[in-house]
Amino acid sequence: MSALLLRLGSHKAWEGSLDELTSTASGLIGTLPWQGQTLRTPSRSVVVDYRSAGLIAPAIRKRYQWAHLVQLVVACVLVQSGHSRKSAAKRMQSLDPAELIGLLMEHNGPGSADTVEPGISTVDHARALRLAHEAVCLLAVGLVDHFQRARSGRLLVHDPALSPALRGAMLRLASLHVMFGMLVRSDGAHTLVAQCRHALRAREWGIPIFDSPDCRFHGIRLLDGRTCLPTIECIDLARQSGSEIDLNEQQAFAQLNSACDQFGMRGSDVYSKLREFITRHPISSPTEIRRFLSASSMQLAAPFMASCYESVQPHHLVNGALLRCATCGAPMANSVIEGHACCAVRQCGAFDVPVPCGSARQVPVQDVLVAKSHILVYWCGPGQDEIALYDTATANPPGLVATLYPGRDKCDVSLDNETIGIDVKSHASPFLLADTLNRNVGGLELFPKKYIAINDQALSRFPGYLDILRRECNRTDIEFIAVSALRRKLRTRS
Repeated sequence: MSALLLRLGSHKAWEGSLDELTSTASGLIGTLPWQGQTLRTPSRSVVVDYRSAGLIAPAIRKRYQWAHLVQLVVACVLVQSGHSRKSAAKRMQSLDPAELIGLLMEHNGPGSADTVEPGISTVDHARALRLAHEAVCLLAVGLVDHFQRARSGRLLVHDPALSPALRGAMLRLASLHVMFGMLVRSDGAHTLVAQCRHALRAREWGIPIFDSPDCRFHGIRLLDGRTCLPTIECIDLARQSGSEIDLNEQQAFAQLNSACDQFGMRGSDVYSKLREFITRHPISSPTEIRRFLSASSMQLAAPFMASCYESVQPHHLVNGALLRCATCGAPMANSVIEGHACCAVRQCGAFDVPVPCGSARQVPVQDVLVAKSHILVYWCGPGQDEIALYDTATANPPGLVATLYPGRDKCDVSLDNETIGIDVKSHASPFLLADTLNRNVGGLELFPKKYIAINDQALSRFPGYLDILRRECNRTDIEFIAVSALRRKLRTRS
């Protein structure tokens, strides 16, 4: 198995056509023994069939990348080991390359992926699905509530003061385990919260209904795997479920607005500049921040900027070194491939693409500051696409009139004197995003022409994302488009 990992790792920068994808995968697995047998190499028609079955994500700008290569290799292993294409697709859906490689390290026997499926037909499917949806929504509210309590120094204790939402989620999850004839696994608050770092799939949770085609929350995570902060999806679900928690304060929006209030009429411009700097500089220094504030006469915002950064911590380091992602500038993390590091920002084009530690960009840790975890998750990650669209729109010649975060975040990017508004989304689930947009589109409502631009990485992990979003969202005045497609469209207007 280590040989396969090394061979996959050596192709981390691979990119090619459908035919090149087929030939490269054939070269990788042609001589690979698996459970005593030699795998068959895929033909072009097999690859096309796998793509139609959802085993391989759609191409990005008609090109396939390393993530697609990993998907194809893992699909060949699973299908030829006895799994049905349907069950293999369910197991692989929304998994990133590291998680897919993790599948290869599981020594499951033939057909093991199908063992949970028969249970679905032996229970009341509608009731199970309703319980699952209720449990996930309550979990989201309970996790955000727990996060607020933790910020004030209150420990998570399974006692009568436990969040009612967490308690309700545990009851519903326990009911689901009983319905499917399994031992109850989510009977403790600490166990449940820790479990929420994993994607909502049957393999991780032991609940078959999570893999049902009707499950709207399949594959999403409620807690970020590295920071253990509530994810964007978790926050949206908490809002939709009637949570009264002020989530803006968690994400530092309240502090930012307070800082901008000090500048009077300049408030909106200061807001845009501060957000832009933070997004462009996940790793910075006190000197760089002071120089930026001084050049724009924004010294009054120094306390706010200080609250957004922290000194380098052990969890920022890979083998004792601070490594900067060459694509988004964020700190890199350990890869599943030994001796390699990868970007941990899910919206980044280099997310989970292994790079040898020796060839990564190393940053001296002395006098260096790193954006705090919640800033990285909620601002720097989603901001990669926002900055890319802004830079594309304003590129010379001749460039469009564009504004980042106009009117203190009415939308992410506005064009042509606010006649066009663009919001960027990176939700893992198109169903959840559609629910959010059906409730409220925020400041985007104020723009005559509206775009919702979807992160390309999110699209590549969920086949049919845009089609589902267009079908589920009841807004006909919004154009849904991939970030890369919108950037191409902007270049033709510039």
